[in-house]
Amino acid sequence: MRSTTIITKVNDWQKKLFYWHRSSRWLLPGTCLICMHPLVGERDLCKLCLKQLPHNTNACKFCAEPLTTKRQPPICNYCYQAPVAFDQAFAPWLYLPPYSQLIWEFKYTKNLAAGYLLLDLLFDSLAKKNKTYDYLLVIPGQKDRIKQRGYHAPTWLAKRLALLSDLTFFKQGLKRVKDIPSQQDLGRKARWLNPRGAFKAASEIAGKRVLLLDDVITTGATSHWAAEELKKQGALSVDLLATAKTPSKFKH
Repeated sequence: MRSTTIITKVNDWQKKLFYWHRSSRWLLPGTCLICMHPLVGERDLCKLCLKQLPHNTNACKFCAEPLTTKRQPPICNYCYQAPVAFDQAFAPWLYLPPYSQLIWEFKYTKNLAAGYLLLDLLFDSLAKKNKTYDYLLVIPGQKDRIKQRGYHAPTWLAKRLALLSDLTFFKQGLKRVKDIPSQQDLGRKARWLNPRGAFKAASEIAGKRVLLLDDVITTGATSHWAAEELKKQGALSVDLLATAKTPSKFKH
């Protein structure tokens, strides 16, 4: 009971600190992280650069792949042929410059200013969905990569997004049971099968609605096998949220 009370108080203070940090920006002007122009506001992003971000508005509802034409329902060819395990994917922006540079700097150089900007944008996107979840989970990283980079970017985002959104971040809800070889030189089919069997879900997932967070959706294979494992353990639904979607080279 005491530990629960302490955690609650710490979370409350962290949440207040985040909002204080945002409010203080009105007194301490900064610069836009993209165009580097001076600005005053709660974000390190000017209005012009916000409008110019590569928005992913017309996308497949299952895998967030951008669609070349308007469709009803909005489903890409691949998801018609082989549906993914998660119920819906949200990736409001595309992994294209200059937005991709922010993600790269946050992920590989631990640029926390970029991290807080991505957190802001994710929070706004999630608030618009008007959906409820029992747990917020994160795609677990590979130990060697976390050790090399010094931290796990999706976990950093998930902890703070949970506080802002009043979600329960279940850190142990999904565990990685094996690392996988690099997907860089693999073909499409091999890349899809590569992460199979890499995850183990907790039994507490049964009967819960899960929001799964990752940094960037590329093929969607890792998220697919993670969601399949969660559903094997009885998850009612699994939605995927990511900072961006890497557009496929194939037409949809």
